[in-house]
Amino acid sequence: MNNRVFHVFYLLMIITLAVMTGWILVKYDGKSIIEDSFDETRDFSAGWVLEDGSEIDIAKMGSVEELLPGEEFSVYNKVPDDFAEGEYLCFRAKNIFFTIYVDGQLVYDPYVPENIFYTKGPGTKWHYVKLSETQIGKEIEFKVTKVYDSGKASIIDIELGEPARAIMDTIEEKLVAFITCILTIFIGILLIIADIPINISARKNHELLYLGLFSVSVAGWCLVETHLIQYYLGDSRVMQLLSCCALMMIAIPIILYLDAAFGFRKRKAVTAMIGLSFGSFVLAMILHMTRIADVHETLHFSHVVLIMSAIVLFYTIIKNTFVLSKSAGKNIFRVIRGVGLCSLSVATVIDIVRYYVFQSNDTAMFVRIGLLIFIICFGASSLEKTINAVRLGAQTEIVSQLAYRDGLTRIGNRTAFNERLVELEEIKNQVEAIGIVMFDVNDLKFINDNFGHHMGDAMLMASAKLIENAFADLEADCFRIGGDEFAVLLSGDNVDKRCESAIDKFKALMKAHNQNESKEFRISIAHGFAKYDASDREKPLLMVYQQADMLMYENKKSMKQSMQAAADYYSSTGKLKQA
Repeated sequence: MNNRVFHVFYLLMIITLAVMTGWILVKYDGKSIIEDSFDETRDFSAGWVLEDGSEIDIAKMGSVEELLPGEEFSVYNKVPDDFAEGEYLCFRAKNIFFTIYVDGQLVYDPYVPENIFYTKGPGTKWHYVKLSETQIGKEIEFKVTKVYDSGKASIIDIELGEPARAIMDTIEEKLVAFITCILTIFIGILLIIADIPINISARKNHELLYLGLFSVSVAGWCLVETHLIQYYLGDSRVMQLLSCCALMMIAIPIILYLDAAFGFRKRKAVTAMIGLSFGSFVLAMILHMTRIADVHETLHFSHVVLIMSAIVLFYTIIKNTFVLSKSAGKNIFRVIRGVGLCSLSVATVIDIVRYYVFQSNDTAMFVRIGLLIFIICFGASSLEKTINAVRLGAQTEIVSQLAYRDGLTRIGNRTAFNERLVELEEIKNQVEAIGIVMFDVNDLKFINDNFGHHMGDAMLMASAKLIENAFADLEADCFRIGGDEFAVLLSGDNVDKRCESAIDKFKALMKAHNQNESKEFRISIAHGFAKYDASDREKPLLMVYQQADMLMYENKKSMKQSMQAAADYYSSTGKLKQA
């Protein structure tokens, strides 16, 4: 049965399973384990006021000009009447130092580590503060200190409920982004590893290395911005440091990748972009270590370089993939790869604009979408590599066969024999012995002249198969080295006995062929065997080859004296009537 039928069967199985699963999921009205185990959290972002009684949106309190960085202020609310025992105050604090009081009593003072490498602010971190029913109706006070003179100081996603439910909701919300980032990092690492063997012997073009570094740096930044790592690491300040520094690491590999993949006509552009990126990194590090301005405060350096890099990336991809490509059908995979990279560059610019214009708290939302598109496009474009590899492998196999295989008999040709002889010459002192067996097919000229070259070719193919079969179990190499000449090379232990056994088998096969009543031609092949061993280490294999050839001609002469002449044989048997 054709494999296509099996493919159809398996496709039907997949479709059936998909339909059944989809139907079950749509019809299921029960709760998930999370919904069944934990009550929903309740929004608690309304009702917050300042000391003067004015209302404030605590998610945007960093934008209030009256609230100056470095000066402590308080925001107030009340524990709601519907508060239930076991609920927590769940929220995410960003770039603020704070403590929490209930009815004037300190209930939460988060641990804030200090280190010379830390940023000034504590970064972004989730907090889960336990309250009790005895505090219902009492005043909650956040004593807050902004760190930076920007709109990024806030208390986000503040809710009341069970911490487990709040954590699971957060993980569910960020899970796709988290998996996307991990997958992109994995792809980047594979590209970096793949670059090593490719460039060991080939001309140095680290296109894969640069694309891998770019993927890892972008995905690393997005991974930190999901803030899920904090559930395992705990240190929000190191997360902020990694986030800011990862942005600085993006520009250089993408410029080097574009140069390696497409080439810039003006090398000064590459030098200028890399110099600008590295210079901004050095300046940011100096300002950070001297405590003049930390890496969060110098983010605009990175954003400028990133926007410039994104523009260069977008322009280069559009120019080389969509404009200069005259055959879109033949370059579909290149176009797909360009779409992925362009989506990432556009997403980067959008998120930077959102950061400044819309004061967004999710600074990598569109970049994560761009990453997802990039992964899909990269996966699709990898088909090009597979197709090209298969095509190249087939072409290489054909070239190899043409270069080292005899076109008629499909065994090694003269070139392969010479190269193998050179290889054995180099290692001859490391093996016990090397044997060379020479063969010469009798009657070939007579067959070609009287019955046509097609019959001569048939006799050569049958002779090659007979020789191959005789030496098949000895790990020997068989070659056709001339019109009617063949050779066998073998090495290792017990070469004499192995050759003797193979030659006996060769003679038996030749006799069996000639005794067959339905044969079209007789096979008569002379042979000669010579050996190289430890008794004469200075003896070159060329002399062994010449010795085997000489013995073969002596055998040929002896055979001609004892066997019936070709003209008499074929006229008396009536075989192979003249065409």
